[in-house]
Amino acid sequence: MVHGEATVSVEPDIAQLDVGVLSQAETSQAAADQNSAKSKQFVSQLQRLISPAGINSVSLSINPNYRYPKDGGAAVIAGYTASNTVRLTVTDLSQLRNVIETATQAGASSINRLTFDLKDEKAARARALAQAASQAQSGADALASSLKLRIGKLIRVEEVQPVVISPAREVEASALKEALPDQAAIAPGTIQIHASVNLVYAAYQR
Repeated sequence: MVHGEATVSVEPDIAQLDVGVLSQAETSQAAADQNSAKSKQFVSQLQRLISPAGINSVSLSINPNYRYPKDGGAAVIAGYTASNTVRLTVTDLSQLRNVIETATQAGASSINRLTFDLKDEKAARARALAQAASQAQSGADALASSLKLRIGKLIRVEEVQPVVISPAREVEASALKEALPDQAAIAPGTIQIHASVNLVYAAYQR
């Protein structure tokens, strides 16, 4: 039995970021209506850079705003805040900076963490497994040579553990805001894909 491992580094080709659209009003209905109108305008402007399939609302909430009297009395409702979180999926990373700037100009009240991923990880997974198998095979050849054995047929192939995919770095909202003027500062880095296999060969004395 011989063991092989390999790690493949792949540049991500897709990015996701969550942006918040906030509206405040005296009543919950007014806050919801204002947020709906603001969100529609926001989405309309983003569709110039992103396909409609890449713009999705993931959460919507309406919460009261409380005012606390200085004399320590009971809190009173001073209005409502409606929040709509929209997830943007950017499939052309060269447009990432434009998307962030457009989102900000279109009324995004907050930009949350930015993550990077792969559209299709199958090819990278296969490459990592192939390299791990090749390393294991080289180990079998080296052992056979040193022990003066003859390698026979391959009896068993097993993936020791599922392929482990370590995502590219995640950019938090605060860092993203500071990095916006500098495109290089929000570079995604690489995604690490690790594979591990065991190969079992029959071996014979020469």
